[in-house]
Amino acid sequence: MILRRITVERYGCFGSGEFEFRRGLNLICGGNETGKSLLLATLPAVVLGVEHGMRLRSWGDSLSCRASLLFEASGRAVRLSRELESNLVRLEEQGADGQWREGFAGRVPPGGKTPDHQQYFDHLERLFGVAGMPLLRALLDSSHGAAVFDGEGRMAEWLAAPLHSASAEQPAQPEKHDTAAARQAEIAALEAELATDREEYRKGQEYLAWVRKRWEKPASGSKPAGKSPGGQPAGRTAALAQQHRDLAMELQRQGVPLHVPADLAELLATADELRQELAALQLELAPLQRSHQALAMPASTLPLAATLVALAAPGIAYYLNSPWLVALASGGAVLLLLCWGVFLVRLNRVRGTRAGLDREIGEIEQRRSAALTRQSALAERFVAAGLPSTPVEMVKLQQLCQRNQAQIERYQDLGRQLGLESPNMPTVDQAPADDRHLRPEELPDAEKRLADLSESLRRREARLQALHNGGPALANAGCVLPASGSLTVKNLLPAIGQLLDRLTNGRYREVRLEDERCQLEASPGQWVSPSACSRGTVEALALAFRLALYQMIGARLPLPLDDLPASFEPRRRQATLRLLERLAADHQVLLATCDDELARRAARERWQVVDLKLKKPGQAIVDKETADAGQLHLL
Repeated sequence: MILRRITVERYGCFGSGEFEFRRGLNLICGGNETGKSLLLATLPAVVLGVEHGMRLRSWGDSLSCRASLLFEASGRAVRLSRELESNLVRLEEQGADGQWREGFAGRVPPGGKTPDHQQYFDHLERLFGVAGMPLLRALLDSSHGAAVFDGEGRMAEWLAAPLHSASAEQPAQPEKHDTAAARQAEIAALEAELATDREEYRKGQEYLAWVRKRWEKPASGSKPAGKSPGGQPAGRTAALAQQHRDLAMELQRQGVPLHVPADLAELLATADELRQELAALQLELAPLQRSHQALAMPASTLPLAATLVALAAPGIAYYLNSPWLVALASGGAVLLLLCWGVFLVRLNRVRGTRAGLDREIGEIEQRRSAALTRQSALAERFVAAGLPSTPVEMVKLQQLCQRNQAQIERYQDLGRQLGLESPNMPTVDQAPADDRHLRPEELPDAEKRLADLSESLRRREARLQALHNGGPALANAGCVLPASGSLTVKNLLPAIGQLLDRLTNGRYREVRLEDERCQLEASPGQWVSPSACSRGTVEALALAFRLALYQMIGARLPLPLDDLPASFEPRRRQATLRLLERLAADHQVLLATCDDELARRAARERWQVVDLKLKKPGQAIVDKETADAGQLHLL
């Protein structure tokens, strides 16, 4: 099933709102304290419950917090809701007629063992194919990844018990039958995966060739002998190349980007105009806002006091049977008319003034919003060109370009003479912000990824040939994953080893249990415990465990991941992303991150992006650039 929507009410920093997801890779991006982990924690909180749910309630709210999940699959939908404090759960299913029918309703606190619990988890097993709270928590709770194995390599007790019990229930089979069946299954899986990956490799080669052709200078015909590609004599070419390198080093030392679009000056001028416009609007807006705040409504103290006196004086005179009763009543009436008349005139005048200020502020806010929209579009064009996009960085870039204008022009002129600058190179306008094709600076990484895929194909083809020749089946050499009905420790460990091989770029390829302790094969015949490995390897092992468990039994559930481990080196991060992209081709992955580069990649790759930096549900957009727009004139 695919998670389509998370709906929260009075939930943490979000308050109330909705978050939409889709099949494939969903990226939840935002800085610290924006609620990425809290949003991922909604899945286990709704499905399994959470202790002390009151701590998830939004600050200042007195009502209970609530969350619901909407799943969709093959024309039907399932809605699961939970009151996080009282643990009241409601499970509804939508039939073919579009009507919602209640499948379960009751109180299901975490850790309880009641008839309601059994009925509820029976429904979950029917819908998602996962039996028991431990396995559900291992799949859905991204905070449990590091707690799978302890320092000595023992599997956590909360997960080991259900896996060992499943192992005990598996019937014993003859060893020979196991070997033959495993070989045939591995051959079938390898052939299917190789067919897919060969096609991907072919497409990758064609795509990289197209990208190189897109950015390279068209051939200008045959060149005279003894001349460089730019048409210069060989000796002069060497001198020009040296000048070109020296200028490049000098510009890099100054902080000037070497590869800039041809229309950079126009873009910087537009950015400067937008900053000046925003500063002018803020200067207009600030006094109006101060006047609006200083405009107080007239006090009603004097009219109320006059009313009290006007009523009290005749009353006392009537009580004392005084001859001044009529005079006092007449004077009180005149006093009331005078005081309330003055009050109403002042009130009407203040309301009129405030309405006028509101109109002026609204008009300026509309102009300011339009300017901010144009500034955001301009920032996207800067990002597409690989340039800094914040207003402050744009000012710095403009000043750098102005100070080094002569060197930049000389550098570009030398590049044209050497044939390094293409007159047909797309500008930012020609390569729009939503262009998701590779740029020249991204080609080396793409070529490295294609080379890694080629090496992986070579190893798997050799393994397939060995299997066809009658070699023994090695569960971690191919891509065999046991069926969901055979979830055992024996079947899980080879799948972990196969994924760990990819996550560590071949550093560790096998995993085994020795005396109930997990061990990794560091080299042929040499096994080490996780405590002897680096922190990055331990986190890769935990991630491989969750991925293996998900592939074996959790394909009908989304896979939440709370950011890539910070201890991963760039190669392991790339390997992890490639693995997640492959997994997301058929399933759903929810990845939270604070990496801006990954967010830009998501925009290029057309992943579903939930940007918590832009807007939190139920709240207005509060961005530092807009909140501090009044200081733009200082730039």
